[in-house]
Amino acid sequence: MARRVLVLTSEDLAEANEVPPAILQFIDEAEEIYVVAPTLTTWMQWLTDDRDNAQVAADERLQTVFDHMRADGLKSHGEVGAENQVTAIGDALAQFDADLIVLRLHVPGSEHQNRRERGIAEQVRSHFDVPTIAFYFDSGGHVVAREEA
Repeated sequence: MARRVLVLTSEDLAEANEVPPAILQFIDEAEEIYVVAPTLTTWMQWLTDDRDNAQVAADERLQTVFDHMRADGLKSHGEVGAENQVTAIGDALAQFDADLIVLRLHVPGSEHQNRRERGIAEQVRSHFDVPTIAFYFDSGGHVVAREEA
């Protein structure tokens, strides 16, 4: 079991009312959980350099994840991260020595998938020497697929 788990949570996935059981099994016994909510801009926000709304959304997403974890008896801490998710994870790993990375992502090709999510699991695996599990969620907050490195 992983003792120190880094969770990256993508846009809108914090809407579920609890920590999904598929993820809970990996973080329930962790000694420390660090959550990163990247600042994910839409294409238009990126073009117009409007990162403020994405920053607010990331902070709200992070707080919602904290609330869900507390409701499940889990203690976590974390931060809003960079827009580039690999950079956000790298920044987090510089201060948090994780032995597992959990990615909460939208189903590839779905209407809810942020452009920054495309190929992120492969990028994370190629940049970091930390076991990584990617969970893919539908719009209802249900896990529909899982990938392990």
